[in-house]
Amino acid sequence: MTSAAPSPALAAALRRVETVFGGMTAPAEGCLRCFTEEELALLAVPRAPLGDQLLRELFHEGQDHFPDHDGVIRRILPEFLGYVTSGRFSGMGYLPGGLGRTDWRTWPSEQAAAIEGFLDAWWRATLADPAPVDGLKAVWDLCLDSQCALTPLLDVWAATPRGGTEDRHLADFVECWIYMLLRDDGASLLGRDDEALLSELQAWLAEHAVDRLAGHPDPLLARKTALLALEHGERWVAYVEMDPSAGG
Repeated sequence: MTSAAPSPALAAALRRVETVFGGMTAPAEGCLRCFTEEELALLAVPRAPLGDQLLRELFHEGQDHFPDHDGVIRRILPEFLGYVTSGRFSGMGYLPGGLGRTDWRTWPSEQAAAIEGFLDAWWRATLADPAPVDGLKAVWDLCLDSQCALTPLLDVWAATPRGGTEDRHLADFVECWIYMLLRDDGASLLGRDDEALLSELQAWLAEHAVDRLAGHPDPLLARKTALLALEHGERWVAYVEMDPSAGG
């Protein structure tokens, strides 16, 4: 499957990534148990196509597999980000990914700005798309892992118009994850056990999602979401009272 043409903002963000990172190289060195010499040699050739499989492997491999891990990520970014927006992307795989293993915000300002701009544009385009080709969860995973922060994603969602596609995505998101969130189990959603991130998401949903869920076919969904504002013990008692089958 291939995607429709990217939004103008996303297309511009991809062009900026290509302008900033295109033509970069990295040392043709790395773990020879995981990569062949021929594969590693491509890193030293500007703009040499790497292909989907090698891109995924390079993006997910740990820092200890390369003498210059950051250089490898910079080298592959234009092709990799083109890949993840193409419709051929099937999910993040294991985490963290390449950007999540770097401190890219400390890179030269134009590089950091290009990455930030791409992640923002991709998330906005995904929220506005009634049927994002990659699926909202896959984009959520990469953006969250790359930014190591929820706030940029949640701030964008909170600022979207009421009653539109973004609210439908929010309803699907909450419906899928509410049970785990009520149980304080956010590892699958957040890609890590992080109490601070989990608390931030729960508080945000309790504040911003309840009103947006008012028209959902499940009349209990908004009420369950409101319970996220409570402490765990109090929350679970209220949840079982609301849905006795949950206590079985």
